[in-house]
Amino acid sequence: MLPYLYQHPFHAWEIQYQTVTRGNAYKVIFPALLRSSLSTHALSTIIFRLCTGHCQLNHHMSRIGLHPEGLCDQCEIPETVEHVIEACTKFTEARRRLKHTVEDLGINFSTPEILRSTAAAKHVEAFVRESGIRI
Repeated sequence: MLPYLYQHPFHAWEIQYQTVTRGNAYKVIFPALLRSSLSTHALSTIIFRLCTGHCQLNHHMSRIGLHPEGLCDQCEIPETVEHVIEACTKFTEARRRLKHTVEDLGINFSTPEILRSTAAAKHVEAFVRESGIRI
């Protein structure tokens, strides 16, 4: 009886997740619920914003009229999620640690691969917090 009590709420939530039409942008990124996928609201918010690009990086802020050019203050190229995770010189040391950790998990070091991986999510969160990126 006890295992059923633990399984039932997740199963009901899973059915609702698949049938409700709201949140389709999120469902494109995470088509199925995973119990261990994103453990906290803060973590899921960080990953979702990075996946969609709707965050406080200069490129997006420029698109909504809140930044003049949308360029990285350090590199003078568009400050996109890909730029910050893969190339920005401001975050070289944090990126090196993220890359090492992600590759140890068997994940290719590319922004789409990292953001799709639930195993890398907490490491991405650590990268964001360590580097002070505005999300």
